[in-house]
Amino acid sequence: MSRLIILGGGGHGRVVADTARRTGRWEHILFLDDAPDRTRAESDFAVLGTCKDLDQVLRPGDECIVAIGDNGQRRAMLDQVDQRAVPLAVIVDPSASVSADASLGPGTVILPQCAVNIGAELGRGCIVNTGASVDHDCRLGDCIHVAPGAHLGGDVSVGDLSWIGIGASIRHGIRVGARVMIGAGAAVVSNVATGSTVVGVPARPLES
Repeated sequence: MSRLIILGGGGHGRVVADTARRTGRWEHILFLDDAPDRTRAESDFAVLGTCKDLDQVLRPGDECIVAIGDNGQRRAMLDQVDQRAVPLAVIVDPSASVSADASLGPGTVILPQCAVNIGAELGRGCIVNTGASVDHDCRLGDCIHVAPGAHLGGDVSVGDLSWIGIGASIRHGIRVGARVMIGAGAAVVSNVATGSTVVGVPARPLES
C-alpha cells in the first residue's frame, strides 16, 4: 500500500495533499503536524501524530514531502528526513506544464496551473506555487518559494532560501542571491544581492 507522509498540516500542507491526491500516485496520504488541530476536521487525510513521530510511523516504501512554507524551517525538516534515508517525493499537479527537459530536485512541489520550461533546474525542496512560472534555463537553488502568480523570465538564477513574493516578476537573465526577499508585485530588473529585501516597480532595496 503506497503511502505519502506529509510533514506540515497547515494551509500549504493541505494544498500539497490535494495536489498529491490528484496525481493518483499514492493510496494513502497522511499528515504529521506539530499542531494537528490546524488540519480541518472535514479533511480526508488522517493525522498520525507530530513531526517527532516520523520514526514510529514510517514503513518500508513510504515517501515523504515537507509542506512547510517557511524556507528555513522547510530546509531543517528536509535535513531530518534525509538523515533517515526516506525518499523525498516530487509532486507535480496534473494541470501544471513541466518540460521533460526540466530538472526538479527531491522534495519539490509544482502546484496547479504552473509552468516550468525547458532547461530549468530546481533544487531540493522548492515550491512553485499556484499559477507561477519558471521559464527556460532558470537555475533555482534549494528551498526557494516562488509564490502564487510570480513569474521568472528565462535564464534567471536564484540562490538558496529566497522568497519571490506573490505576483512578482523577474526580468530574463537576472541574478538573485541567497536569502533574498522579493516583495509582492515587485518588478525585478537588476541583480539582487544576497540577503536583500527588494520591493516596488522597479524593485529597489527596502530601506531599514
